Amino acid sequence: MTTKNKLYFLLTALLFGAISCKEIKKEKIEETELSKEVLPKEGNIFSTLISKSGTIVFQEYYNGKTEDSLCDVQSLTKGIMSILIGIAIDKEYIKNVDEPIAQYFPNEFKNVTAKKKNLITIRHILNQTSGLSWKGYLEHEKWLNSKDPISFVLDKDLEYEPGKNYNYNSGATHLLSVIISKTTGKTALEFGNKVLFHPLDINLINWQKRNKGYYDGSGLGLKMKPIDLIKIGQLLEKNGIWNGKQIISKKWIQKLFDENEKSKTKWGLRNSKHGFCWYHSEFRGNKVDYGMGYGGQFIIMIPDMELIIVTTHNHDTPNGIEQQMKFLNEKLPKLIEKYGN
Repeated sequence: MTTKNKLYFLLTALLFGAISCKEIKKEKIEETELSKEVLPKEGNIFSTLISKSGTIVFQEYYNGKTEDSLCDVQSLTKGIMSILIGIAIDKEYIKNVDEPIAQYFPNEFKNVTAKKKNLITIRHILNQTSGLSWKGYLEHEKWLNSKDPISFVLDKDLEYEPGKNYNYNSGATHLLSVIISKTTGKTALEFGNKVLFHPLDINLINWQKRNKGYYDGSGLGLKMKPIDLIKIGQLLEKNGIWNGKQIISKKWIQKLFDENEKSKTKWGLRNSKHGFCWYHSEFRGNKVDYGMGYGGQFIIMIPDMELIIVTTHNHDTPNGIEQQMKFLNEKLPKLIEKYGN
């Protein structure tokens, strides 16, 4: 990443064994007119994969990327963190989402007000409603370079009563990674490998740590293969079951996509709501649940169509928001029209 692009990115980025044949079936896929016309090999697109009724019906890579390439998933990381939190609750490492986060940060909360200690919960972090001051992109570079990214977030003023106002705060989402480590005794990567990644035969991940040694939960340090993102989507589509085993409870997945847990957001598809680190909207009368990362990293699920669309793009650009909106407004409708029936 060039110094110039890095600066632009930091100012915009956070605004908003083999594959198991039992779970992922692949048809022979050849280049079609769709790939030429709907998905031209533009310089910003890296991959597009489509799963219909559990079968991958389209898979292509662009601009030097291959099936084995790791792509920076940006804020899709947050959705994965929410899955890991749910599994930690399923396994009783965490009691529930309404636990105050203060118990996990005794040193950082030592000198803060009782109000802040008692009111901010895991639910508020998941829903971007912590009430902690966060001025969007103006905070990001300082947070990334801070010696203590945990205290950087928790020392912020409590501007609103937790649960009342939506304010996208990537630094706060990083706290979920810390909570997983403190409750399970494992790093987020170790825990993720044991309970999520390895059961899905996801074996190659590049995940950076932030200062203080915790794996990044904000969306600035996780790289995965697009085919593995399809697995995440299919796991959610199957209500948490993979190869006959319940990986995540159905109850938690319902919570991830519960509209009552979501707040209106200006990002993504028109009339989207966001909460528990996943977005919800409608497209031509069909419900759409999706995860989104800066630049055009998507896991898009349309349950009534049994359709999952994954795409990755170059994130190292000042035009990331334009890229993701172009995909949603121009390419996604054509893909749904082609594969939704």
